[in-house]
Parts: sequence; structure tokens; C-alpha cells
Amino acid sequence: MFYTENFKITLSLLGQNTYITNKGFLSLLEDIAEMHSASIGYGVADIDKTNYSWAILNWKVKFISRPKYGDIITIKTWARHHTKLYCYRDFEVINSQGETIALITSKWVLIDVAKGRVSKVEDEFVNKYKPENKSVFKIIELEKMQEPNHYQNILDYKIRKSEIDVNNHVNNLCYVDIALEAFPGNTNEFNSCTEFEILYKHQIKLDDKINVCYSFEDDNNYVVIKSNNGNVVHSIIKFR
Repeated sequence: MFYTENFKITLSLLGQNTYITNKGFLSLLEDIAEMHSASIGYGVADIDKTNYSWAILNWKVKFISRPKYGDIITIKTWARHHTKLYCYRDFEVINSQGETIALITSKWVLIDVAKGRVSKVEDEFVNKYKPENKSVFKIIELEKMQEPNHYQNILDYKIRKSEIDVNNHVNNLCYVDIALEAFPGNTNEFNSCTEFEILYKHQIKLDDKINVCYSFEDDNNYVVIKSNNGNVVHSIIKFR
């Protein structure tokens, strides 16, 4: 089942220029994913009844043309490949001229909220989303991202209270802002990338002490968020 919504690019989604930021773009993708789930009775408002919620593991985003202020865009999303451990969701973004301007795939796990742990993704559950046999990148699974071999910049970072969400850990959208702090370029350069990927590995809580590590390797920018003792990798972000 394909699910479609229209969105207008507003001021709150912009950075230092008139184009949507990476964080703003991801927020729209999360919004339509939630709308799709809500349409079949598994949205945020249904959690008290279902005891289930989705948590993001990976993003892979490719811009053909980045939306700008005032644009009306159409986002189409659908569930596709799944295993007992996770489920993929793809997106296609189309401008008002009918042109495809962005392609996205994402990987999610199902959380049993009552038990506070990952739940098996049963066929009966996923079938309610009526998965489609379509992949925007013509792949089944995402390749596993690896930590770079060295870093040119390492920044100590203190988690802010405003970054903590209802699950008592850092909201996944905030990882993009945290990555920006270690990036040596300016904000516009960071938000002008044509492709980026995010891997979420371990949640970050308010009292965690982290380092934000930057590397340029193999024509890609990497930001790795890890514990300041280096033992735990929280997230790997790659962009170009």
C-alpha cells in the first residue's frame, strides 16, 4: 500500500538559507511514516492500545534536487522487505512539476512498549501495511556502514535537556545537529549534501558523555558519535 501526503516547506524547516535542512527533511519523512501507521491503527495515539511503536535504525537519502522555502512537495511512502527482526520503508519525493527530487530508504525495528524491548516482526503484523515489492535504490538490504580508520577532529559534547524525547533518550533527529558541531565546514555546506546515510547503534541518554568525531575518507564526510572512552559507538553518519 502506497501512502501519500503533500507538505509545504515552511520557515521552521530551513537553516541559514532558503533550502530545507537535513534535520527538517527527516522530520517530514518521520511525519508521513507516522501518518501511514496511524491510518491502519498503529500510530503514536494508538500505543496505549497496541503496545507497539517503531524505532529507526537507518536512513539512506539521495537528493536529486533539494526542496526550498515555499515549495509544495508530495511524499509517497510504503513498507517493503522485512525479516523477523526489522522492516524497510521507502519514500519518494515529488515536486509540483511531477519530478522526482529525492529517494529514501529506511530500516526500522518494532518496539514492545510494555516490555521495553525489541519485538519480532510477525508477517501478520506487517501484512496490515500491505508491503510493496518496490525499492527506490533497487536493493533489498542496506550495506553495513563501517567506522573510518582515523579522525581529523574530535569534539567533546554535552547532551542538552532539550535533546531528550519521551523515551528518555536523545531524539534521533538531534543526531544530525550533533554531527554538525564537529563538521569543519559551515552550516550551509552541511545542509547542501546530495547524499547521506545514518546508522543508529546505541541510544544516548542525558548523563552520557560523548565525543563527536569527524573524518574525511574516500571522498565521504563521516561523523561518528561515540562514548568518550571510545567503547560505545552510538551512531555513524556519512555524507557527501
